[in-house]
Amino acid sequence: MPPSKITRFVSAVRQDKGIALAAAWSFNQLAYAIVYPFIPIYLCQERNLPYSTASIIFPLLGLATVLAPVPCGWLTDRFGYARMMLAGQFFRGIIFFLLAFMVYIAAPFWLFAAALMLNTAVGSAFQVSSDSYLVYNTPPQERSLYYSKIRIGFNVGWAIGPMLGAFFAKTPYWAFFIGTGLLCLLGTYYTQISCCRNAAKPVPAGKKTRHRSGTNLLRDIFCNRAFLLLTTGTLLLTLLSSQLYSTMSIFATATIQISRNALGSIYSLNGFMVLLLQLPATALLKQSKLPLHWQLAGGSLLYVLGYLQLGAAGGAFGIALAVAIVTLGELVVQPGLSAAVTQEVSKENSGKMMSVFSLMRGIGSSAGPWIGGQLYAVCIPAVLWSILSAFAVGASFLFALSGRKTAR
Repeated sequence: MPPSKITRFVSAVRQDKGIALAAAWSFNQLAYAIVYPFIPIYLCQERNLPYSTASIIFPLLGLATVLAPVPCGWLTDRFGYARMMLAGQFFRGIIFFLLAFMVYIAAPFWLFAAALMLNTAVGSAFQVSSDSYLVYNTPPQERSLYYSKIRIGFNVGWAIGPMLGAFFAKTPYWAFFIGTGLLCLLGTYYTQISCCRNAAKPVPAGKKTRHRSGTNLLRDIFCNRAFLLLTTGTLLLTLLSSQLYSTMSIFATATIQISRNALGSIYSLNGFMVLLLQLPATALLKQSKLPLHWQLAGGSLLYVLGYLQLGAAGGAFGIALAVAIVTLGELVVQPGLSAAVTQEVSKENSGKMMSVFSLMRGIGSSAGPWIGGQLYAVCIPAVLWSILSAFAVGASFLFALSGRKTAR
């Protein structure tokens, strides 16, 4: 591509905040997706640790996901979304270089685990501050579209990451972390030129509105009925959606006994459906004029149908059908849910309030697989997926009650 066309393309990306932020998310997720699937392999095969020890990594990363958002939200409101977006990516890159050194010297497991937790916590800074970025820079009625583009960027990162990881698998494991560290630094530079130039400054404390004070987070949460309902519904829905890559994978391979290749293809179906259908689905929902809270309630019921289908699945086709239905629920709910939550916050407390949203997702993602694992051990398939689907029924009810007529 000639330099003039490249310049025009970069300029067009900068002008579209949704595409610019989606590309920044791709860098952020690509770095994580390269190493994440191979961490247990490194610990078990390279370090000869038993899986019972290596698997401790996952609840530790979940703990970091739960603990990090609220402090990151406070820092975002204090220093501004631009500084925190850049700091999140930059320091994540530095920690990846530190992890490469730890791999090179075969550092103790606990030290390696602590660095991974810190890496995950720093990554939360980018997520929370990017939500604040949208509050500052986009009109509420367009945020479903922006979040749709971000979901595509997120999935592009997760789609490409394992492929690059397979390439790096031919190199020493420390090269994984060197490569991901460089990607984070490249992502920092891209975010700086595409998202953070002319960034809005944090709202000074003296200019905060009387009704939306950011000084008391608990008051802001519990005095905002719609926000409380939306975030509680998010927790319930995430308790179910987190089963897709945890309980379902064990259920599909051990109970239904489909092959790992078939399971991988089914997960690819989920990714490709998001890439191909997210923007058309968002446009169709916008044209329908369906109130946002009913969109969320109805989409949650698609989750219910999809996971109930797992209880009736007898083979790979049944699992694929369930995942397709769940993905349709994702297409309807996820961008709209993020957009609905941003409409309940103001600029001066956007970091803190959006950190609560991230916290609910973190708790759901961490607790959901454990709940699913406990139920899997004692329930027949129909009962297992019926109990888990009840979480989405509760989420649908809460979303319907949130019922505020917000602009779409």
